Amino acid sequence: MENPWTRIPKVAGAKVESKMVGMDDGWSIRVIQWVPENDSDSAPLVMVPGWNSVYEGWQDIVEEWAPKRRLTYIETREKGSAVSTGRAKKSDLSIRRSVEDLKTVISEFPEISSGSDWFASSLGATIILEALAERAFKPRSVALLAPNTSFDFPLWSRLLIMLPSFVYPPLVRLAILILDFKLKEEGQRIRYRRTLLASNVKRLRLSAMSQFAYKMKDEAISSIQDRIALLTAKSDSLHSDDAVVLLSERLPNSQLIEVPSNQFAHDAEVIPILEVFQDDN
Repeated sequence: MENPWTRIPKVAGAKVESKMVGMDDGWSIRVIQWVPENDSDSAPLVMVPGWNSVYEGWQDIVEEWAPKRRLTYIETREKGSAVSTGRAKKSDLSIRRSVEDLKTVISEFPEISSGSDWFASSLGATIILEALAERAFKPRSVALLAPNTSFDFPLWSRLLIMLPSFVYPPLVRLAILILDFKLKEEGQRIRYRRTLLASNVKRLRLSAMSQFAYKMKDEAISSIQDRIALLTAKSDSLHSDDAVVLLSERLPNSQLIEVPSNQFAHDAEVIPILEVFQDDN
């Protein structure tokens, strides 16, 4: 099977370029950009996928959007596409570090610093919220799927995460079995199975450990004035619908959009819903 972290996905009707963006601590993360072959006056797009998400989980949306709008796709450093020098530490995989990475990417691609429509999910959405609180960029609009302002790991999962890395390969297989049982949506099961099998286990462990004590500050949330759509699905058993509703009440300029399922938000069917919000100035 082709390595999902080195493959450069081609899209009909668009030119694609993949670039490794270097950070000041020796890490590099991958940014993929598609540019339509035919000029378009539409606002550019920026996507920041969730925790360890592989491209295949977002392929339908990219293939629909990329021939029409310039699309910049940012892979955060817990993913297998990132390159590090030296041994990774917990602090290397923190949300704070990923916010700094995002600032570096914006400086490398200044065209996304203002006027773009942003779409992010889970961990990617959390990073976007923190960056917005620091006014790191000025979006035209932001759509966030299942963002987290804290990570409430159950005790059993914390104990598993603290185990040495060498025990993880069989645990990944166990996690796949648990998710197959727990998740109601077939598409979501397939995505998480693919994600876990492609994961860099050591990085995911450090990333999870770095999030144990994370909580976004209330004053940071209330300071965000940008237009934000919060996508949620009641059928999503991994992300709390109640938490997203509460977040919508704390964000001054947000709109709650309920979609049929988490999988729906990964399919091209969600694009008309997002574009209605994006164009509603």
